[in-house]
Amino acid sequence: MAQKNVKMMMGVLSGVFVHTGNLTKEEAMKMADMNEDEFKTVYEKAAHVVKKLESYDTAAEKYDKFSEHLWEELQEYVRKFGPFGV
Repeated sequence: MAQKNVKMMMGVLSGVFVHTGNLTKEEAMKMADMNEDEFKTVYEKAAHVVKKLESYDTAAEKYDKFSEHLWEELQEYVRKFGPFGV
């Protein structure tokens, strides 16, 4: 179970880089070891992160809020295996 959740988290993070034009979808799927169907869910979560970041005016604000918004989308995967007792 933990491996699948880590895989999903990797997919969300790599999906953010696809949305920002730094990776291709194929590269991200390869990095996360996902097929297109698996990637669809995490790609949508990545879109939520990017959409929230686009609401900020400066790069500094975006950097400051990146981890917060990424965490919002990753929480469900961490809760499922709780390495930190979550």
